[in-house]
Amino acid sequence: MKKLEELILFILDRAKKKGIEDLSLFQLFKISYLIQVLSFKYAGKSFLEDVVFIRHKNGPISISIYDAIEHLENEGYIKVKKSKKEDYEYERHGHELVKKIPKLSFKKGERIFLDSFLSELLPLSQRKLKEYAYSTEPMKEITQQERKGVKKGAVLNFTSVTVDPDVVDAYAGKG
Repeated sequence: MKKLEELILFILDRAKKKGIEDLSLFQLFKISYLIQVLSFKYAGKSFLEDVVFIRHKNGPISISIYDAIEHLENEGYIKVKKSKKEDYEYERHGHELVKKIPKLSFKKGERIFLDSFLSELLPLSQRKLKEYAYSTEPMKEITQQERKGVKKGAVLNFTSVTVDPDVVDAYAGKG
């Protein structure tokens, strides 16, 4: 199982434990993106090595997340419920964990990292998640570039994330 698939299962498992029945695709995009940003900030490296996030009209998305969700649904781990509200033109895709997750390959430090930030991210509304995503360095950088003519759909650059060297040293066992 790929690390992104494991992350999605972990997020849905923690949501379920907090009494959150399902998460929208929007929430999965933003939470995964924010985990990536926070990993750069506090660990000095990528959490999801091979996942690319691109600029979309509602913030960062990743095609890899679509693929991971499809695979997890085909494997019977998650169910996608579609619902429509009268006042909104698009269907909501609610992602729900329906099968016990397998033993994941995350190290103890990664689990602690994820639990720490998921406890803050999961309760946030979609509006707050979007605001948080837009307040990150990669999104600020890309929106600045858009003013200069760069089109939406550009790849986000995580090297712009300000790294906290004291925390990185502590994670690395140097502090």
